[in-house]
Amino acid sequence: MTLEESKTDEDVLDVEHGVSILTDKKLTTHLEGAVVDFIESNNGGGFEIRTAKSGGGCGDSCGGSCS
Repeated sequence: MTLEESKTDEDVLDVEHGVSILTDKKLTTHLEGAVVDFIESNNGGGFEIRTAKSGGGCGDSCGGSCS
């Protein structure tokens, strides 16, 4: 996940609760039904992405990764 300032032709724009989310068109089928949440912990805060297929999440304030 990265912060982007502008949309390209390869992006899909989704706005939820006033937050704009850009997703690469190639990933839209993998992220269908995904939930993006901001989680705070003792290590700081970060975004977590949960998909129905994985049942899990990824991401933390240190730039966590998915496996």
